[in-house]
Amino acid sequence: MVLTSTRARSSALTILGAVLLALPAAAHAATITVPPTGSTASIQNAVNAASPGDTIQVSSGTYTGPTVNVEKDGITIRGSRNAVINAAGHRYAITVGHAQPDGNLVPDISCGTATPVYQVRNFTISGMTIRNADDTGIFMMGVDKLRVTGGEYRGNAEYGIFPRCSRDGLIDHNTGGGGNDATIYVGVNENIRVEDNYLTDSTLAIELENTNHTFVRRNVTTANTVGIFMIVLPGLPTNSESFATIENNIVVNNNRPNPFPQVCDGNGLPAGCAPLTEDLQLLPSGTGILNVGGHDITIRNNVVTGNHTAGIGASQNPITGDSSERTIVTRNIALHNGTAPDPRTSGSGDLLFLDNPGNGSCFTNNVHVTEGFPFGPPLC
Repeated sequence: MVLTSTRARSSALTILGAVLLALPAAAHAATITVPPTGSTASIQNAVNAASPGDTIQVSSGTYTGPTVNVEKDGITIRGSRNAVINAAGHRYAITVGHAQPDGNLVPDISCGTATPVYQVRNFTISGMTIRNADDTGIFMMGVDKLRVTGGEYRGNAEYGIFPRCSRDGLIDHNTGGGGNDATIYVGVNENIRVEDNYLTDSTLAIELENTNHTFVRRNVTTANTVGIFMIVLPGLPTNSESFATIENNIVVNNNRPNPFPQVCDGNGLPAGCAPLTEDLQLLPSGTGILNVGGHDITIRNNVVTGNHTAGIGASQNPITGDSSERTIVTRNIALHNGTAPDPRTSGSGDLLFLDNPGNGSCFTNNVHVTEGFPFGPPLC
């Protein structure tokens, strides 16, 4: 045992106290309140003044003006749904990541590499109403850890919520719709959760595109062209859509007409058709959940009813030729679907499989009445 004198202990404590006093004081997170000025410039000024860990509290009111851009870590933007950004006349309402002066985002430097570059970390937006952007409500590029929660994304021309080249995100408890693409678009990301959202009146309520390890849970989609859609498209930094779980969603009456013209056949029919320039032209209205070429997709415990073309489907990708390998469809309730199919479809029913029945997919233990398996049932 080592004995220490009282005088030595006192001296040591004195030295320790002096060292602690010399250290800089720990920074405290601040709340910066944005007054109801009516201009997005005031929100941008608050972002510019904020430090990592700070919260920007946006007062109720309608704000118009330039796109708000966040390029620093650890920022939270918060407001009630009475705090509205009306982005009419601007491509984006909010961007997170490095933006160019014209409002476009820098190239996909964070995608498709062994060591991705993430431009912003720990971003949160809570509440708010984001509407009428000429393209996208909130575009997040290269964000590591993001949350978009409790907001309203309505009437943005193409997309409501759009993370790209990002990872470890939660998009939850939002409402919205009214766009010609996806209200929630998850494209070229890793480990994103889409949970407890209520989405109506868009071409796609939720789209997963060339993204991996995605979870779509407890959402309600209704009155869209397609409720939940997964696809692989060429020309993106990643070339797969894999390992998604679609579970416990309510997907009902997604019968909004497709706003894009049908593709013409060789004789220029049907009336009003157009050459294929947009993959959305191929989508049949009245589809609940559809996987087009994604791998290792599990669709389980969903309630899917009243969709005029198909309840739950998987198909080969007509653009890339990818097979929807290992699509597992199990323990779903899929009823009263396929009663008035869109002419764009190659089949209809509560369950629809338009792919190689030997590709490792399995449809089992579902409650359903009708099915369309023109190439044979998937072999469990």
